[in-house]
Amino acid sequence: MICKKCGTEALDTDKFCNNCGCRLKEDFNNYQQNIDEFKKADNFNSLIMPVNYSNIEKYKNIRNTNYDNNYISNYKPLKNNNKLAKLFIILGSFCCCLSLIILFFNSSLLFNNYSGKRTIMIYMIGSDLESKYYSASADIVEMVNSNADFENINLLIYTGGTKDWHYEGISSDENAIYKVTSDGLEKIKSYSRKDIGNASTLTEFIDYSYDNYKAEKYSLILWDHGGGPIYGYGYDEYNTTNSLTLLELKKALKNSQFGANNKLEFIGFDACLMATAEIAYVVSDYADYMIASQEVEPGDGWNYAFLKNISKSSTTYDIGKDIVDSYFKYYNNKLSGKGISLSLIKLNKIDLLEQKLDLLFENIDKDLVINFSEISRSRSNSKTFGKVSATSYDLVDLYDLVDQLPEKYYEKVISLKSAIEDLVVYQKTDLLDTNGISIYFPYDNKKQLEEIMYLYKYFDFAEEYTDFIDNFASELIGERLYNWRLEGNIPITNNEGIISVTVPQEVIENYSKASYIIFEKTDTGYYIPRFKGTDVEVNGNTLTTTLSKKGLVASSSDGNEIYISALESEKGTNYIKYIIPGTLQRWDGDFLNDFEMLPVYLQVVVDEENPNGKIAGAIEAISDEENSVSPKVSIDINDWKIIQLLNYEYKIFDDTGNYSTDWSSSGIITGFEAEIDKGFSIEFKDLDISKNYYALFRIADSQGNVYTTNIVKVFSK
Repeated sequence: MICKKCGTEALDTDKFCNNCGCRLKEDFNNYQQNIDEFKKADNFNSLIMPVNYSNIEKYKNIRNTNYDNNYISNYKPLKNNNKLAKLFIILGSFCCCLSLIILFFNSSLLFNNYSGKRTIMIYMIGSDLESKYYSASADIVEMVNSNADFENINLLIYTGGTKDWHYEGISSDENAIYKVTSDGLEKIKSYSRKDIGNASTLTEFIDYSYDNYKAEKYSLILWDHGGGPIYGYGYDEYNTTNSLTLLELKKALKNSQFGANNKLEFIGFDACLMATAEIAYVVSDYADYMIASQEVEPGDGWNYAFLKNISKSSTTYDIGKDIVDSYFKYYNNKLSGKGISLSLIKLNKIDLLEQKLDLLFENIDKDLVINFSEISRSRSNSKTFGKVSATSYDLVDLYDLVDQLPEKYYEKVISLKSAIEDLVVYQKTDLLDTNGISIYFPYDNKKQLEEIMYLYKYFDFAEEYTDFIDNFASELIGERLYNWRLEGNIPITNNEGIISVTVPQEVIENYSKASYIIFEKTDTGYYIPRFKGTDVEVNGNTLTTTLSKKGLVASSSDGNEIYISALESEKGTNYIKYIIPGTLQRWDGDFLNDFEMLPVYLQVVVDEENPNGKIAGAIEAISDEENSVSPKVSIDINDWKIIQLLNYEYKIFDDTGNYSTDWSSSGIITGFEAEIDKGFSIEFKDLDISKNYYALFRIADSQGNVYTTNIVKVFSK
């Protein structure tokens, strides 16, 4: 297949061109906003004239047929000065007409002062991204150095929400608005410190910008952490429990001066996980386009070099496409940037998507009791996002989700896919099965499910779909449907590393997903997970996978090598990412007072250039008791002193030697520790076959309950 836009060759399975990002298999329409200058001038006149005349000729006709007759009739008593009166009438009419003509053209000139000008508003909640990682300051530097046309772009930043700003001149003791220039920041408005997670604070910024920085077009970028439709956007360090929820975001926009007749050209989220159908629906009344990421963004966020390409003639589509392209280009060759996605979404297409979504899931809802396991499996096999913390966001790629549904819904699935393709007009990603728009679908996060569904109904989005996921959630957390006993199912293996297990038919009919774990058995009888993978095939009643004889090894500068746990977390178009639980530690001169420890997942990427793996950075491990917006930063481990990589030991046989499905921890944590600046490495190497390795399958049922088969010894000599 050849991309019709750039000519790049693509695979038949590709949906977007890997080079230019355009959708394949169809002519790509270059969406542009047509501006009717005359109509805009007319609308301006309507603010100062009692009658909204559409043009001068129309005004003359009205004046000649109505206005003069009424005017003359009012002056009938002036018979003695008839000629003089007529002269005054003629002169008055002429002056009135001339004034209106001058006013018309002056208003056009006044309007043209704004022609091509843009006001871009950036609502920058600094949060820990700034206080810990300097991320906001780095982006401000990008903006200042972008070589943007600041004569025609009013670039305004609202700052707040962090305890420590690192950009010179910005204080954490206040909220403020700054204008970006090529020389730096110019403070134009100062406020006492207030909760930047409140809707009224955002409205205040929008309205101030609109009233004081007139332009032809306005845009809004929301900068900080993101948590999708459920957990919202923003994390104020002074008000850690308050983020800007989706309903509060709607309130902020609704109370601003933007709406159906005066839309922002785009709303952008320089934040994680915000490219969802629900968010697009909520902001669609206030903007023409939305730009957002389905996945967690890397720590550097957007690449603000795109500002230099904005000209007076740029369309909104041009700008949106350039934001996506510059973002993808910036991270393309960075290991820390693996797993990115950014979408340009045409918001006037969301209503059609909502209709198609409802038509499909109205049918599925009717069949839910019968097909619950099949629908659950479709959900589990779909591409999910945000798996970097204890909190599950339960966001799935909408296109991939409907692709997994049973064949009986084919026609409505095709119709919904078409609506998705109309909605997502441009996208770039290096993730598999990622098509530009996500949706909330409950499965993993059952702990907060009742609270989430209560909130979700207030979004007023897709009534039939909402009813469906509400009913699905009830089944998910309802009475347990199954209680499988799989300890009697022992896998078999061969010398080529193929391992398989046969399970009862009920398991095959009602499972949702499966994975496998390779353990190393210790001399004390405990088992340490060495590798977790997801490549499991199902044929009839048998689950099968091929085990790799590779293990992840950490090596210190003195030559000491230790095998550590590697958990597969993500597969991309040309890479696999693994995470390893651990901690980072550092201190200054006073160990007791300055000691700092951060729980993390170290990230290791395997790709063509790094077949044995390479460290890509670390992500902070967030517990489900902390703020639920997603961590955005990939931590540079070189900023720390000590790294620990942790191995957990489990007891999976009871004291009588019987296999137990209720594993208990030994309470002992072993692993690897090294001084980072002294040099250490991590890479996949052949397993030490002098040790004892075992493997098993993990199977989740349609309600998410997890079962394990028995274990089998693998890699025997």
